[in-house]
Amino acid sequence: MATRSPGRALPSRALTLLSAAVLFAINAYVARALFWVDFTARMESIESSYISISRWALDHWQDRAWFPLWFGGMPFGHVYQPGLHLTVAESARFLAWTPEHAYHVVTGLAYSLGPVALFWLCYRATQRRGFAFLAGVVYSLFSAILIVAPTVRYDVGGPLLARRYEVLVHYGEGPHTTALALVPLVIWLVDRAAATRRWVFVLAAPLAVASVVLTNWPGTLGLAMALAAYALATLDRDWIRRWLTLAGIGVVTYLIVMPWASPSVIRLVFRNAQQSTATPLNADRILSFGLIAIGLAAAHLGLKRLGVNPWLRFFLYFAAITGAVALPFAWFHRDIIPQPNRFQLEFDMAAAVLVAFAATAVLNRLPSRWKVLLIVVLAVLGVSQLRRYGRYAKAMTQPLDITGTIEYRMAKWFDQNMQGKRVFAPGNVSLWMNLFTDVPQVAGCCDQGIPTQEHRIAVYTIYTGQNAGERDAAISLLWLKAYGAAAIGVTGPASTEAFKPYWNPKKFDRVLPELWRSGDNVVYGIPRPSDSLAHVVKRSAIVAQAPENGLMIEPLLPLVTALENEKPPFARLRWINQHEAEIDATTGLEDVIFVQATYDPGWHATESGVRLKITPDMLGMMAIQPTQAGVHRIRLAYGEDAESLWAQWARIGGLLVLGLWAVACWYCDRPDRLLRTG
Repeated sequence: MATRSPGRALPSRALTLLSAAVLFAINAYVARALFWVDFTARMESIESSYISISRWALDHWQDRAWFPLWFGGMPFGHVYQPGLHLTVAESARFLAWTPEHAYHVVTGLAYSLGPVALFWLCYRATQRRGFAFLAGVVYSLFSAILIVAPTVRYDVGGPLLARRYEVLVHYGEGPHTTALALVPLVIWLVDRAAATRRWVFVLAAPLAVASVVLTNWPGTLGLAMALAAYALATLDRDWIRRWLTLAGIGVVTYLIVMPWASPSVIRLVFRNAQQSTATPLNADRILSFGLIAIGLAAAHLGLKRLGVNPWLRFFLYFAAITGAVALPFAWFHRDIIPQPNRFQLEFDMAAAVLVAFAATAVLNRLPSRWKVLLIVVLAVLGVSQLRRYGRYAKAMTQPLDITGTIEYRMAKWFDQNMQGKRVFAPGNVSLWMNLFTDVPQVAGCCDQGIPTQEHRIAVYTIYTGQNAGERDAAISLLWLKAYGAAAIGVTGPASTEAFKPYWNPKKFDRVLPELWRSGDNVVYGIPRPSDSLAHVVKRSAIVAQAPENGLMIEPLLPLVTALENEKPPFARLRWINQHEAEIDATTGLEDVIFVQATYDPGWHATESGVRLKITPDMLGMMAIQPTQAGVHRIRLAYGEDAESLWAQWARIGGLLVLGLWAVACWYCDRPDRLLRTG
C-alpha cells in the first residue's frame, strides 16, 4: 500500500512511544476496576463460562484432552478456542492469582491495548502520527454504532457511553475483545509480508493470524472481513504477488491451527451457528452477499478512479463490510450471518479511523490559530468524555461477594451433595457452576461446541415445555433420565438468578422429591435405580431415530424404560482421570453397555487387550458392543482418532513450510549469501 513520501523526516521514536503510552493510559483508566476485581455485579455476563474453562484448565493442566463437564463431555478443543482460556490459566498458575482475577487482568489489558494496536497500524500505514493518535483516541472514547443505531444506543444508555466496555463487562465478550485487539497488528504484519517479503514478516504474519483463530470465532470472522477489505484495497499494481502471499499465509495458518480447527470442528461450529440464530444459507442471504459484493466492486472502481489512498480505501471497505452485517440487524432485525450484532465492535474500529481521517482533513485546512483553538476544544471534550467513560465503567464494575449469590450457593450444594453425579443446573447457575465445582452438567456452555441438535432440543424442552400441556413434567423427566441427570435445579420468578429460564418453574412440585430449597430456588432429585453413567440394556433399547422435536418422545421410551427397570448387578463406571474410565458390567447375549457420555471417534474401548466396537446413538451418546456375554471389565479411554492424528501432522507440516518460506525470503534478501554458499 501507500508508503511514506520521499524526503520526509521520520518522527522521533520517543514521541511515538509516548503517543502509544497515552492511549494505553486512557483505556487503562476506563478499565481500571478490572485490574483489581475478582467478581463484579454483572452476574448475567457470559464471562462466567470463560472463567470456568480457565479454572478447569488450571486445575487439570496435565490432562486437558477431554472436557467432561458440559453436554455429556466433549474434546477440550470443541468447547471453545483455547487461546484466551489457556492464557488466563497459565497467568493464574504463574502469578498465583485466582482464575477470575487473571481473567479480568488479561481482558482489561486487551481492552486497553486495542486502541494502541489501531494507532500502530494507522501510523505505520501513513507515517502520520497525529492522525494515528486521533484514530486511537476516537476508538477509545467514541462509538459510531451508538450514533447510527437507536436500539444499540438504548441498550448502552446513551450516545456518549462506553459501548466497547459494556460489551466486555456486561455481555462478557472477553475472547472477542482480545481477538479484536490483535486484528490491527495482524493486518500490519500481513501487509508487510505481502509488500516486502521480508523473512521476519513472512514468519510473523501466519502466527499472528493463528493467534486470532485460536482466540475467538467472531473475532476470526471479523479478521476475515478485514482481510477481504485489504485484498480489495490492494487490487492495484502488483496485486497478483500480494494475493498469492495472502493465499500462502492463509494455507500455512490453517495447517498450523488445524488441531483446534479441524474440518469436523468447523462443521460443528457452522452447524451450531446456523441453529443458534436460525440463519440458514438460503437464496435471500446469498442475494444479500451478492449485493454487498456488487456494492464493494462499484465503490472500488469509483475510489480508485478518484485516486483515493489504498489505506483509506481499506478502512472504507472494512466499515462497509462490517456495517452491512451489523446495521441491518440493528435497524431492521435482519441477519445475513449468525449473530450479526457482535460485529458492531469491528464496525466501530473501522468507523473510528474514518472519523479521525475526516477530522484531520478539516484541521489541515484551517488557519493555524483556528487549528490550535479546535485542538484545544477537542482536548477538553476528550477529557470530559474520558471522565464520563470512567464513571460509566466504574459503575458497571462494582465488586460483588460471590458467596451471597444463588449461583454460588446452588453450585456449592451440588458440589457437596452430587459429587460424581450429573445434574441439570438452571440458567445462569449452569454458566457459573463449574467455576466452583467439577460436578458435570447435562447442559453448560457454549453454543459453538454443543455436540448434537438433540442436546439443544432436550434443554429447550426442559426449560419451556412448549406445547407439552399437562405432560410437561413427564416429558422433561424423560429427557433428563435419557441424559443421565441425578438432580435438577429450578429458579422461579422471585429468584435472583439472572435468566429464570423455566416457563413453568413449579412443574416438578409433587412430581420429584425436593432435596434443597432456598426461597424460589429448588433442587429436585431424580430417582433412578443406578447412579452410574454406564448401563446394561438391550440393543433394541438404544435410540435409533433422532427426535424431530422435544415432544416426539417415542424414540426415547425404550431407552428410558430400560434405565428405569435396571436390576442388579448394576454396571459401574469409575473415572480414572479426565480421559479414562473403567467399566464393570455383566451382560447377556442381546445386551450392550450404554454409556451416558458424548460419543466421539477418539473414544476407544478395550477388554483384556481386545478392541471393542463403540457406536453412537441418535442422542449423541455411545453404546459399547461386548464380544460375548458374561462379566466384563472394560477400559474406556479418549485419545487420537484419524482426523486428530492428521491434524497434528498438518501442524508440523505447516510450521515446517513456514520455516522454509522464511528462510527462502531471508536468502533472497541477501543474494551475497547465495554466492558464498555456491
